[in-house]
Amino acid sequence: MNGGINNGFRKIIKNIGMDFAKSLKILAIGNSFSEDGTTYLWNIANNYGIKNVVISNLYIGGCSLETHWNNATNILKNYNYFKNTIGTWTTTNNVSILDGLLDEDWDIITIQQVSGKSGLADSFNPFLSNLIDYVQKNKINQDAKLGWHLTWAYEGTSSHGAFAQYDRNQITMYHAIVNAVQSHILNIKDIEFVIPAGTAIQNARTSLLGDTLTRDGFHLDLNLGRYIAALTWFKAITGFSIDHIEYKPSVVTNIEVEIAKESVNNSIGCPYKITQSEFILSRNI
Repeated sequence: MNGGINNGFRKIIKNIGMDFAKSLKILAIGNSFSEDGTTYLWNIANNYGIKNVVISNLYIGGCSLETHWNNATNILKNYNYFKNTIGTWTTTNNVSILDGLLDEDWDIITIQQVSGKSGLADSFNPFLSNLIDYVQKNKINQDAKLGWHLTWAYEGTSSHGAFAQYDRNQITMYHAIVNAVQSHILNIKDIEFVIPAGTAIQNARTSLLGDTLTRDGFHLDLNLGRYIAALTWFKAITGFSIDHIEYKPSVVTNIEVEIAKESVNNSIGCPYKITQSEFILSRNI
């Protein structure tokens, strides 16, 4: 692993302790931000050479930890279940969290807060601790590891209503998200790793790309933004190098791939701090 990883992140990365060379099965309990993060994850893992890749997302748009917990405890079939096993996504409607947990012997299960509350640690519990207990009790693979998806701050001009909680300031929101993870998530023993997608996106914003990585002010751009997030998921979970990944969305340029990989590698090295890109505005895409 990168020698620059801080001690806290090194600890939770090493604790995954799993070999993904042949198989990788990931379930996200999330919302549209986990959809953004996982859209290209199958393609990246397959391109790396992993033969058995299963990526699934229990999806409700704008779903909070509180709603996830309510759905779990009442076994409510409120989710769209997105699943990718061969390179294409299928959708099954009216699925419960329990259905998703029992669908596969997952290696990795991820959890996240709704984006607007992602920097408000007081909003996490008791819902997060209850949800973790539920997942641990019902997962098929008792060795499955739980991870936290550190999401991104909104675009600076976003009109999202929740942006007001962060004074409509992107850097304020980013630091709030990071502080919530450091003060709360890292102290939860059952969460064994963090996916710093929000830091990778913030790193990329320091490049010549600027603040252009969302499609509506908060959801990621369907191509480059989602690609950066998926690369982060892949490297944070597996520990594998992304340097020789050849897959990219067709419209993403070669220089954008370089920026994406730089941003992701820096986010793994420094997951809770913005790293200035070397691809500055004096260069052209």
